[in-house]
Amino acid sequence: MSPRAQRVDPLHIQIANFFKQEILEGRLVTGDRLPSFRQIKEDWGVGLNTAQTAVGLLASGKLVTTTPRGTFVAPPRATLGPQQRLHLAGAPPSERITVTAAELVPCPPYVQPLLGLGAVSMVIRREWVTSAADGSPFLLSVSWCPPQAGDRVPELLLAEPLPDPRGAGPLIADRLSLDIDWGRGGVECRQALDDGRELVHLGLEPGAYVLAGVHFWSTAGEDGIVLEYAEYVLPPNCVIEYDLEPLQ
Repeated sequence: MSPRAQRVDPLHIQIANFFKQEILEGRLVTGDRLPSFRQIKEDWGVGLNTAQTAVGLLASGKLVTTTPRGTFVAPPRATLGPQQRLHLAGAPPSERITVTAAELVPCPPYVQPLLGLGAVSMVIRREWVTSAADGSPFLLSVSWCPPQAGDRVPELLLAEPLPDPRGAGPLIADRLSLDIDWGRGGVECRQALDDGRELVHLGLEPGAYVLAGVHFWSTAGEDGIVLEYAEYVLPPNCVIEYDLEPLQ
């Protein structure tokens, strides 16, 4: 069945978002050719200018490149953010995850108040590198979870990708029959740390700048429980996608 515009968002945005998700979730990979403008026009039932504008949006985000031979998916540059991953039904086939740590460790002082843990507490720490299909790394992630979560979610302590592509927080919530009520995140641009991790795992030279972000997922209420505190680092020329909730 051919896709059809729903006429909720502007038509060119609907079309661009459709192809963006196809790329981000790995159904279209580097080098794949997008339909021609005329084919998009016919498939979606829109005007030729609308089809051209939609592809122009993808090109402006450097998700595709347009040549006289057609429009092709560009090398990986964008990855899904925490909010977008909540909607995943399966791991994006374009991603290759290598878990470099999954262990119970003494909780660092800066993580203790975030998870409501004491000064002598242990914490579950997971670290993994996400690479493109060609093996190039584009995301270094670390996840911190309450130690008691390991009883119901033993996968947290296995050096393997989690069975839930949404991440540790949603997986813990499902196992404990809890609801994630809200989350928060932040990002900063800084130089990569020479800590034996960021430069090594992302293949960067000393002095390189990265985009570093954090987020957490919490249950509802004043006594809400933080189920996961996560950190991530993206190398130069990579983009993380996130959703904006419009004001009601």
